Amino acid sequence: MLTGCTTQQSSSVKKDDGLTKAKTEGLSGELVIDGSTTVYPIAKTASEKFMKNNPNVKIDLKQSSTGEGLKRFLNKELSIANGTRAPKDAEFKSASEKGMDIQITNISNDAVAIHVNAANPVDEITKETVKKIFFTGEITDWSQITDKKKGKINIYTTDPKVSGTAQLFNEKISGKDTTPYVANVNEKLTDKLGYKGEDGKLWVHPTPNMIPLIAGDPDGIAFIPLNWIGEDAKGGTPTIKALKLDGIYPSKESVLNTSYLLSRKMIMMTDGAPKGLIREFINFILSSEGQGIVEKEGFISIN
Repeated sequence: MLTGCTTQQSSSVKKDDGLTKAKTEGLSGELVIDGSTTVYPIAKTASEKFMKNNPNVKIDLKQSSTGEGLKRFLNKELSIANGTRAPKDAEFKSASEKGMDIQITNISNDAVAIHVNAANPVDEITKETVKKIFFTGEITDWSQITDKKKGKINIYTTDPKVSGTAQLFNEKISGKDTTPYVANVNEKLTDKLGYKGEDGKLWVHPTPNMIPLIAGDPDGIAFIPLNWIGEDAKGGTPTIKALKLDGIYPSKESVLNTSYLLSRKMIMMTDGAPKGLIREFINFILSSEGQGIVEKEGFISIN
């Protein structure tokens, strides 16, 4: 069921491999996994279930970011690197120089949602408006978007040098993942919900910290994986909300048919085609039981 793919291609999988506990009895060994905070909830639940089914298997799972996970992966510290983007050309080159062959397996569908405080009267936004807020600085006050609200727009972002979520947002909205943000990005951010990047700037980290930031800032705007917004809403009255982008809400349907601009895949990366214990674990995530975990954690199945 699990087929590796050539450089920068996604693997194709069957609907279900029928993996059962009986088929994995006798497995032993250790997996070390790190990377995207977005992929982490799926990997965590799947790891716990897999280890329960296979008592002689140990999975050391951590979460950092796609970029940080890839750094560890290229240092040959990981069995699997979780990500929300494919490796960059420089990362593929580094892997090749080290004799590694990065293979990518899609494990879930996802979307990056532009979100605001639930009390904000704005319900939709255009790509051009988002670009003017985050990148050109032409829009700085909510009164430029709606006649129902005034106040300076407070912008929050994660570090595009390590965050797959930020890189997708930048590329799709501005045209390049390296486009710099406006000067007042993260102006109201504190160390409590952020960290200093290699550039010395303060960035939101990890990505789920966007929820309390926007929940506590009626003038805030940010981007975050759609799942985290769903998690917020499960607690009762939502404190944040996703906006329609160019008239399209980030829903299961719009993500699957890719009509929503910021649709994406969540992936697991391995050195070469998955084999042995690595293959069994990824196969488990791709099975009907594993994809049930994907849905339970609020994401969208690949099937």
